[in-house]
Amino acid sequence: MLYFSSSRINRNVRFFASNILWIFVVGYFLYHMFSGARGVVSWTILSKEVEKLEKELKALKNENEFLENKIRRLREDNLDVDLLEEQARTILGFARKNDVIVLLPN
Repeated sequence: MLYFSSSRINRNVRFFASNILWIFVVGYFLYHMFSGARGVVSWTILSKEVEKLEKELKALKNENEFLENKIRRLREDNLDVDLLEEQARTILGFARKNDVIVLLPN
């Protein structure tokens, strides 16, 4: 004959309910750890975006350095005559008599 006391059944129900509760709590935190706003997936996406922006920043710094060098060479105290002539020809569209002009398609 099987004998189940109500205290034993209550103890089993409480044990089962507490285990289910812990499973849900752990599942909730695991879900948000991976796919939440600050989860692993978001962190990976943001890391790739940071790398892309760092490359873009490096390219812009190089371009800025190139332009600063060009400006430095056109200043009055350190004038590069060849660069000045090249800029004047490009902007004004002038050429010398002995220059060969090659027109390239756009």
